[in-house]
Amino acid sequence: MSNPKVKPASRVSSIVSKAMTGLFLAAVVVGGWFAVRSLNSPDTSEPSAESDAGTPSVESEFTLPAKKVAKARFTTANSNIRKIEDIRTVSGRLTYDQARHIEVKTPVSGVLVDVMVKPGDIVTERQLLAIIDSPEIGKARAAVLSEQSKQKVILKHIQRLEEVTNNLRSLFVMLDKNAALDEVEKQFSDKSLGSYRQEIIAAYSQRFLSNQLVTAARPLVETGSLPLRTLRERENDRHVADAEFRSARETTAYDIGVRMQQLEADRNNADRQVMIAQNHLKTLLGFEDDEGMEMTTESLSRMEVRAPFAGTVEARFFARRERVEQSDSMFVLANTDSLYVSADIRENEWAAMAIKPGQDVTVVAPAIPGRSFTAKVHYIGREVAVESNSLPLVATISNEDGLLRPGMFVRVSLPVAQSDDVVAVRTESVMQHENEKFVFVSLDDQTFRRVDVQTGVNNEEWVEIKEGLQAGEPVVAGGAFLLKSELLLAGEEE
Repeated sequence: MSNPKVKPASRVSSIVSKAMTGLFLAAVVVGGWFAVRSLNSPDTSEPSAESDAGTPSVESEFTLPAKKVAKARFTTANSNIRKIEDIRTVSGRLTYDQARHIEVKTPVSGVLVDVMVKPGDIVTERQLLAIIDSPEIGKARAAVLSEQSKQKVILKHIQRLEEVTNNLRSLFVMLDKNAALDEVEKQFSDKSLGSYRQEIIAAYSQRFLSNQLVTAARPLVETGSLPLRTLRERENDRHVADAEFRSARETTAYDIGVRMQQLEADRNNADRQVMIAQNHLKTLLGFEDDEGMEMTTESLSRMEVRAPFAGTVEARFFARRERVEQSDSMFVLANTDSLYVSADIRENEWAAMAIKPGQDVTVVAPAIPGRSFTAKVHYIGREVAVESNSLPLVATISNEDGLLRPGMFVRVSLPVAQSDDVVAVRTESVMQHENEKFVFVSLDDQTFRRVDVQTGVNNEEWVEIKEGLQAGEPVVAGGAFLLKSELLLAGEEE
């Protein structure tokens, strides 16, 4: 039983031994070939130009044919000393101004009697959008009318009492002059004195008669025709009549004052009830119901849905004769004369946090080439979004010409700070290859030199050169990319 186990192990050992021998012989052959090749190759103690093929040196000069230069039409601009505004560019999107993009919802349940607009229609502020027949609106309007009726009745009572009060004042002035009863009746027969007429006139009449009796009795007493006692009795009757007249006047004045106070309280309460009813109706309608008093019984329950601002109808969700419930969205209304620019400030653009609300920023939309727009910063968020590690920036942008659309991609240029005097070149002059930045200095019309540079602050027009250039050097601007291609192509050919 042991022989079958030994034979396989012996076979594996033989195969491994042969493989090792073959590898050794191959290594010897390859080593000999390299030794012979090194003996026959030229001296390589100096670096070969071919070792740097494809990788331009830090400073590389090259000359182009005159025809190629003429065709390329290179332009140069001297590096110069200038101040560069540090501008950070971030990506963003145009969105609706939330205050001008709303869903018009029905505040009550009812049936759509009519719908006047469709998606795409431009509407003005308070333009009629739809009419709803709603029992709830009818009840609210009826409550307003009822309270206003009560208010009118109280106002009439107040006007009536004021009229009576003024007439009584005139009456008392006349009575204080001891006018004759016939004259008083003639003067106030057509004037309103209310329930006070009988009481005041009766008391005055009694006093007037008592005065006449006393006046007539005095001569008779002096002649002895009438006893003195009778005069005293008549004088006593006059005092009683005068007291009753004064009491009637005071009671009238007090009663009028109390009634006026009660009516004023009733009027104030009526005003409050009318206001409460009107506010309830206004809450249901969404606007002041100026025509509520002029409506007929049939139209009392009809509600007009009006546009809260001028804009465009973006969507409509119901048609005529459909039933709507409270809080159903009937329309989407938007005004795009002003839009929001929403952008995110990330960690590498953190210097843009220096921007303040109200500051102007420049917005460029790739979909509208050749145009730039000015937006005003609305606010910068305080909380960093965990998902994007950024802060939101929102600016308002005017869109009165209607070129911009919500959802459009834009680039936002944020001015951060202005640098000191620095050496600067045009943005298009700076090339980059394999993480190295460089420019081309023009030595003559056909010869150029690559110069590696270290850049600093930059914006859309200028780039700060911290190292590599001095002010006044002629740097290629237009056509620099062609020079880069020529330089890299020459390196590959070598």
